[in-house]
Order: sequence, then C-alpha cells, then structure tokens
Amino acid sequence: MKLLSVSAVLLALMASPAFANLDLAKKNACMACHAVDKKVVGPAYQDVAKKYAGKSADELAKSIKAGGAGKWGPVPM
Repeated sequence: MKLLSVSAVLLALMASPAFANLDLAKKNACMACHAVDKKVVGPAYQDVAKKYAGKSADELAKSIKAGGAGKWGPVPM
C-alpha cells in the first residue's frame, strides 16, 4: 500500500509542474511523518523546498522513490 501511495505522488509530480499540494499529501498519508513547517519524523516541507530549490520535479521524485535515507538523518523514508 505504501508503494502505491509513493507511486501516486510520483506520478502526480511527473505529470505536472512541481507545486505543493496539501490535499495530495494528506490523501497519501505523507502528513503522518511530515508537516509543512516543522520536522516530525521526516523533514518539514518548507525545508525540502529549500533543499530542492532550483532542481527539477524529476530529481525530487527520484529521491522520494529511492527512499532518501541519509539525506535528512538516520530515519529512512
């Protein structure tokens, strides 16, 4: 089920420009580990936006798909 959620997010990112979509994040349970403005288990979306500023949506999608362990600390995505 988690793989389907990540896949849905990736497809949405690749099918359109990289815009934040809180409804999509809520629908795919991303908010269980992330918040907009503070670290929960994973980084805040504001921090992700800063880190990936100027990079393509494809680059961010690859990072999400790969799991991102080590980029934000020891907890794997």
